Amino acid sequence: METITPPPKLSHLFTLHCAVDPPMEIGKGPYGRRRCVPIVSGSVSGPHFKGEVMPGGADFMLVEDNQTTHVNTNYVIKSDDGALLYIRTEGTRAGPPEVLQALMEGGPVDPSKYWFHLHVKIETGHEKYKWMNDRVIVGRATRAKGEVAYDAYFLENCP
Repeated sequence: METITPPPKLSHLFTLHCAVDPPMEIGKGPYGRRRCVPIVSGSVSGPHFKGEVMPGGADFMLVEDNQTTHVNTNYVIKSDDGALLYIRTEGTRAGPPEVLQALMEGGPVDPSKYWFHLHVKIETGHEKYKWMNDRVIVGRATRAKGEVAYDAYFLENCP
C-alpha cells in the first residue's frame, strides 16, 4: 500500500548521559510499584547544542509485576551558551523478566537485550532553541548502575 507522504527522517539532536542517585522506593500502589530516581548531573552534546544536566530533576517510574518499567522524567538542561531547556520524557523499558530484573539490580546488561524507547518533549523560551518546542523527538535509552543515557532524534520531513 502506498503512503500519503514519504516517511520522516530521523536526525540526531543530542546524546545525553545522566548520573542518578539510587531509587527511592515509594511502594506498590494502585497502578504498580512506584519509584523515584533523583537526577543529579549529566552532560548533553550533539550537533545543535552542548550543555549540562542540572541537579534537581527526577524520574517517577512505574514498575509492573513483570519488571516492565514506564519512565516519566522532568529535568533542566543548561546549554553552553546559557539557555535553559525544560525536558520531559515518557517511555517504556521492556524485555525478558530476567533481563529487566538484572537492570533493576544495577547489573551490566547488553542494550540489545531490552527495549527502551522514549518520547522527549523540550520547552524553552530561548530564541536560538525555540524551534525544538515544536518538534517530535524520540530516543533510544540505556540504563546502567548510576547512569541513564539516551540518543535523541527529531523527525524531519523528507522531500
